[in-house]
Amino acid sequence: MNTSAIKKTLCVTCNKSAGILTCEGCQQVFCGKHVFEHRQDLAGEFEHMMQDYDLIQYQIQQISTDHSLFKQIDQWEQNSFAKIQDAAETARKDLQELIDQSKEKVKKTSHDLAINLLASRQADDYLEKDFILWKEQFSKLELEIQTPFAIKMLENKSAFIPLIKIESSESINNELPIVQQSPVLKKELEIKVPGVALNILGPVGVEKENSRIKHIGVTDECAYVRDSLLYHNGQHTLRVRVENFKIPFSIFFGCTSSTSVLAPDIHRSQCSIGWFGCKNVYEHGTSRRKRRRYGHGDYLINKNDILQLTFDCDENQIKLYNETMKTTSILNVNIKLTPYPWQLLMVLCRKDDCVRIINDT
Repeated sequence: MNTSAIKKTLCVTCNKSAGILTCEGCQQVFCGKHVFEHRQDLAGEFEHMMQDYDLIQYQIQQISTDHSLFKQIDQWEQNSFAKIQDAAETARKDLQELIDQSKEKVKKTSHDLAINLLASRQADDYLEKDFILWKEQFSKLELEIQTPFAIKMLENKSAFIPLIKIESSESINNELPIVQQSPVLKKELEIKVPGVALNILGPVGVEKENSRIKHIGVTDECAYVRDSLLYHNGQHTLRVRVENFKIPFSIFFGCTSSTSVLAPDIHRSQCSIGWFGCKNVYEHGTSRRKRRRYGHGDYLINKNDILQLTFDCDENQIKLYNETMKTTSILNVNIKLTPYPWQLLMVLCRKDDCVRIINDT
């Protein structure tokens, strides 16, 4: 065999010398000289690779922890906490308001019932059917007191952070018995005191023995008192002691026509005329200041002052004389609006206001 005919693989680098080693990485053949150079090239490339790695590590270290999203998260946390606090505070206020409303309703019903009982006892005006009605009202009132307030808490469960609110539960309210609030003294009652008979309406307490009349309400709801005596001719004088009042003085003294019905705000109607407090005069539905025109200035009525109220039917006038201050006020009565016969009208507008009719006989 001719050995010169054997084909040799040349070095890929110099393409002259015979290749003696094949690189497992690139599968190329190198001669003895260039095997070493190829290895050096690989070592240099590896060093570049390590430099790139070190650069990446440096860049990782330079990543900032003060990312803008952290601030957004902090703000979201504060806003969410503030919303929770607002919702809780609103719920507390709403709950207290509903409790106060329910309590006030029960107190008003109880107060009106007490006024009716007291007035019926003073007038000695009650029958068996009244007892049945009162017992029924007692039972309903007691049941309403013992029944939990018709209030519920609603929770928005669909929200990520559920918020709450307070509202009245209509379904619960509908199941409760309705306590009818009886108007204070639906009907006009007559109470006899020495020398006179009085018709009363509202929170009025009357001590028959000493003719003392007192506002017994828990609020400033007006109490109305009308003398049953009729005045249509001549002059007639009644004496009244002002025993107690709250400042500002808010008691009405005057007259009304016997043709009128004793009803709330009768002293402000066209059928009435008189003095209210220390500053105003009510003339047939119109309120005016007293002062010089009526000879009666401010703050001229004190506790325990004795007032003379005169009905002068001959002159179509009423007169108010303060025995302590020695002052007189005169009002001319329009008999078309306040026709005869006349009757004394007193209105006590503040709790604990108290007057006493003085019987000189």
